Amino acid sequence: MGKMAAAVGSVATLAVEPGEDAFRKLFRFYRQSRPGTADLEGVIDFSVSHAARGTGPGAPKVVKSQLNLCSVSDHDALRAGLQPVSKWQAHGLQGYPGFIFISNPFLPGYQWHWVKQCLKLYSRKPNVCNLDKHMTKEETQDLWEQSKEFLRCKEVNKRRPRSLLEKLRWVTLGYHYNWDNKRYSADHYTPFPSDLAFLSEQVAAACGFQGFQAEAGILNYYRLDSTLGIHVDRSELDHSRPLLSFRSCLTQRLWSQQLENSQLTTLPGFWP
Repeated sequence: MGKMAAAVGSVATLAVEPGEDAFRKLFRFYRQSRPGTADLEGVIDFSVSHAARGTGPGAPKVVKSQLNLCSVSDHDALRAGLQPVSKWQAHGLQGYPGFIFISNPFLPGYQWHWVKQCLKLYSRKPNVCNLDKHMTKEETQDLWEQSKEFLRCKEVNKRRPRSLLEKLRWVTLGYHYNWDNKRYSADHYTPFPSDLAFLSEQVAAACGFQGFQAEAGILNYYRLDSTLGIHVDRSELDHSRPLLSFRSCLTQRLWSQQLENSQLTTLPGFWP
């Protein structure tokens, strides 16, 4: 608790300090804070009530982003489980062109649908996961089927060992990311899920990127007490195409985004 208190006074400075070192300091600050104790003064709030401004000293102004309403038909939006684009709430940050934050564009129930897809379908082979380093493909063929009964029993006996699904941390899709050399390879590819590709195409089109085709993806799986490790997305070869990040709205989370505006700047944000 003493460490957290000592960091509170400098959090606003860390939030605007340029450079990757500031990113690491800010990441550690929020990760080490106990639930409900973190100083959120320097956090950008994208909720409707704060849509016109950032919070904290030096925070960038939150502005409304204009979406391409004609690029996605209501029919295609429905197919992807999305609300009509005209109903989306999209915001950006003044001085950071290209950054667009969209607050939950999904129809009721479709967040659960995509969570189920991640657990039941995308975790199957031939997709690659963190368990492959220690197990055979046959052992990780269908993690959901292998784990579902175990998870039901665990609700009664919490002392049982973790199921394979509980040990799952990441899955890669399409062109599979190599965690050792931080690269994608044309030699390591499996078909990208067509439904997820269609969802990505609609969201990208609404943001002004017509004809976008998703070729690679990384799914991160979290327990309630886990956090995403610090990283910067730099491995993509084509920087003219967007990076899409779908973050579960089933729980409220604090995230830190590193944006480039002549120099790297670290910006903590909160999504409702």
